[in-house]
Amino acid sequence: MKELGVGLVYVQGFENFLASHSSLVDVVEIEPQSFWYDKNDECNAFKYDPEITNFLWALEQPKLFHCVGFPIGGTFSPPQEQFNTLKQQAKELSPEWISEHLSFNFFNDGNKAVNAGFLLPPIQSTESIKIAAANIRNYQSQMNLPFAFETGVNYLQPRKNEMPDGLFVRSVAEEADCHILLDLHNILTNQRNGRQSVKEFLDLIPYERVIELHVGGGMYYKNYYLDAHSGASDTELLSILESVVKKLPNLKALIFEMAPDYLIKIPEREIRDQLIKMHRIWDKRGNEYKKKDTRQKKHNYDESIPVNEWETTIGKLILGKNPENTLSKKLQKDKGIAIIKDLVFNFRGSMLISLLKLSTRLLRLTIGELAFNHYINDFFYSFTPELLPVILAEQFLAYIKAKKITDKIRYLEEILEYELAAIHNAIDKQGRSVLFDFDPVPVLAALNNAQLPSAQLNRELHIINIPASANELPEFVPVVHN
Repeated sequence: MKELGVGLVYVQGFENFLASHSSLVDVVEIEPQSFWYDKNDECNAFKYDPEITNFLWALEQPKLFHCVGFPIGGTFSPPQEQFNTLKQQAKELSPEWISEHLSFNFFNDGNKAVNAGFLLPPIQSTESIKIAAANIRNYQSQMNLPFAFETGVNYLQPRKNEMPDGLFVRSVAEEADCHILLDLHNILTNQRNGRQSVKEFLDLIPYERVIELHVGGGMYYKNYYLDAHSGASDTELLSILESVVKKLPNLKALIFEMAPDYLIKIPEREIRDQLIKMHRIWDKRGNEYKKKDTRQKKHNYDESIPVNEWETTIGKLILGKNPENTLSKKLQKDKGIAIIKDLVFNFRGSMLISLLKLSTRLLRLTIGELAFNHYINDFFYSFTPELLPVILAEQFLAYIKAKKITDKIRYLEEILEYELAAIHNAIDKQGRSVLFDFDPVPVLAALNNAQLPSAQLNRELHIINIPASANELPEFVPVVHN
């Protein structure tokens, strides 16, 4: 495998930075599912944005695939359309290797697969190790690429006699005979929230299997430190990074992650300085490598909870449903569950607001934030998360109509139909016409300015034509990425 160097995870908005700082970016990591926007029923695959693909293809840097849709830590295997799409994208962009998270995001609810909308921590048991290893072998056989799994964030407190985090990671890598993507910010996040220390974690993992490192920035929320990808790495993380890099004999890439929401908030010089520091550290890779014995004395860890029960219980809890079993009662005492519930709610809410900006703005201005949040809570309780955000928008329109909210708020149904038409138009490039019984121009202008539209007394029919080329796809992000 090639030594690729220092790079970053590509998100829409990084185009100018890549053009002006190409000397600092040796490799570009791509999250392929972030460009998927619809099912392609004709060929059992997903549709993805060709313009972004063409842009990435034209970049001179080598590419990596970092998947964010179907993690390898759970009992639900990725559907075949995921691999069909990944294989097509890999054919076009030629990634050097592929990675996914040691997490799960689907759970079984009455023989129905439910998307939790978040990357959740698997139970750290022998059964879970075998499940993860089988999923990794499936990725390897389907993609015919080197594979690495990412060490994840876990906001839950360690359970009594639980297998240590580092031992779980090592056991999965050895059982699957695969590489490790060591996310140092995730491990530091775990330490700051009361889990295994970074030092103890690193002492347990096989350095020889680490081919890639991730670093980023975070923030505090309700006394929890979040892996928010919110900016440059702090001094503590950079110090850990420098120490670890020297010990890794097979390190091939060092990647910086930042979420799209923070691109406009973080000065460009901070990103530039981050990459410069990473280059200086990269040059020290492997300088102090010594083979270590990571074997532990035999110990019987808690194996009492089946993987299926763990997944279903946590999945239901974070979506506001109580499975009423012994495990649920124990987990509800863990403040981390409430944190994850908040993160899922905020993520789904921000996605809904970005998709239906004008409709949700009209709702908030008319009924107030308290009532708006009540409706959103009820909507999220009624509908589980979806991989494709366009489905979220369709569900919200159906919910608003079913609750007869459109009967009470002037303009709401038409604005919802207009925004949903624009989304579908961006997907299929068909062009659409939307019928209004009022003049939409002043209404849309007022909402764009975050103002409540004035009432129109005369009802006249107006038509807005949305040309096929008028819309760009929203920035769809299918999962919370941690």
